[in-house]
Amino acid sequence: MMNIETPLPIKLFLMRMCRARAVERNTVKLRAKGFNIGEGSMIYTHVRLDKTDKSLISIGKNCVLTNCTVLIHDASTKMLTGGETSFAPVTIEDNCFIGWQAIILKGVTIGRNSVVGAGAVVTKNVPPYSIVAGNPARVIKTTST
Repeated sequence: MMNIETPLPIKLFLMRMCRARAVERNTVKLRAKGFNIGEGSMIYTHVRLDKTDKSLISIGKNCVLTNCTVLIHDASTKMLTGGETSFAPVTIEDNCFIGWQAIILKGVTIGRNSVVGAGAVVTKNVPPYSIVAGNPARVIKTTST
């Protein structure tokens, strides 16, 4: 038997008819646009993912992103010095939570089972099993599981 993928507009219509949550619909839309989002992850509707190069953003399984921003580029070098815009990948590993209005900057890896607090500005890698907060974000607590 042939496995035929349901077209996106029909899939979204069916999800709406089945009263699927807006978060689930948004996650499906982002996957269809080419973002690498793991199973069980929930991307809230006001999350802003840098669309410059979708392949540079990787979100693991069972993650939750709430009204945050993920950037893979820095155009300030171009504006200030006339140089080129720099790009670097962002990786959010499995089982992470990214809080309200957090900003994840280019080149950052969020380790598995980590939490980024609301309003945090993440400029450096976050170790696994960590809770970070602040501007710039720093580790405020670690967990063993």
